[in-house]
Amino acid sequence: MTAAPAVAAAGRRRPGGLAWLVLRQHRGTVLTASAVLLVAVAQLVFLRLAMVSVIDGMDLRQACAPTGLDCVRSWSGADRFIAGYGDALHYNGLLVEILPALIAAFTAGPLIARELESGTCKLAWTQSVTPLRWLAAKLALPLTASLAGAGLLSAVYTWTWSVVPPALLPGRQWYQSFDMIGVVPVAGAVLGTGVGALAGVLVRRTLPAMAVALAGYPTLTGALARMRPYLLGADTATSAGMPALTGDDSWRFERGMTGNGGARIPEPDCGVGVSPEKCLAQHHADQWYLDYHPASHLWPLQWIEGGLLAALGVLAGWAALRLVRRLQP
Repeated sequence: MTAAPAVAAAGRRRPGGLAWLVLRQHRGTVLTASAVLLVAVAQLVFLRLAMVSVIDGMDLRQACAPTGLDCVRSWSGADRFIAGYGDALHYNGLLVEILPALIAAFTAGPLIARELESGTCKLAWTQSVTPLRWLAAKLALPLTASLAGAGLLSAVYTWTWSVVPPALLPGRQWYQSFDMIGVVPVAGAVLGTGVGALAGVLVRRTLPAMAVALAGYPTLTGALARMRPYLLGADTATSAGMPALTGDDSWRFERGMTGNGGARIPEPDCGVGVSPEKCLAQHHADQWYLDYHPASHLWPLQWIEGGLLAALGVLAGWAALRLVRRLQP
């Protein structure tokens, strides 16, 4: 007679464990973030459909191809397209770009430092839960949620961004949208989680930990961005005349001269009104060079930088786990 009620009670038993407790503690934040994510994805899909309608309706794919016409000058509706769809695309990209920094701030402050500051974590530590296990459970939520959210948002944004011919949106070339597309935002979410965990364990105060995470994340990504041109071997073109730094869809990042011995003179000071030929003579050089990455380098660069970001995130998380072990009461 008692077996059936016992089985029914077991079937109704709620999930348990420390990770489930963390999810319940922050369910409001999770639900809000999920709603914002769904709205962002929905309006990106709508934005793509609207842009495709205009681009196909005006037959702009060929006209705005890298080898086609200068469609910004030749198409009378280019200004309206850029002001409307271009700005909307850009602001969506900014959301994708800053998402890992927001993840870092949330992980550092509300998730970790708040409990260390208030001392509520000690209750778990006195119930056979070690600080190491406590932090691992705390990180499981932001890492899982950030990978899923950043992955979805980045994939949909990249899908939307890719429909626009590069020539139609000046300032939105692949190298100018690098941090908004592909795997970099997803790897940035891993870094944000790791940086946030390390900041929370080190600072142990909510607002200061958030400030440290918000400062630390862009410091690391900014350093990698400065290294980006050199993560993959660039192509080099030489010419007798000074090459332009803009033109096709390649990323032209360094220009200069080469001397007779092959020594490079990056961005030489030629003076006002001096022709490229006279500038070569002034510096005893024989030709100009241009280092650039073609558009085909986008995905190799993405995977290299994404791997570095993820590795830094894992390293920061490992450091946080090492430090929290010392907090064993």
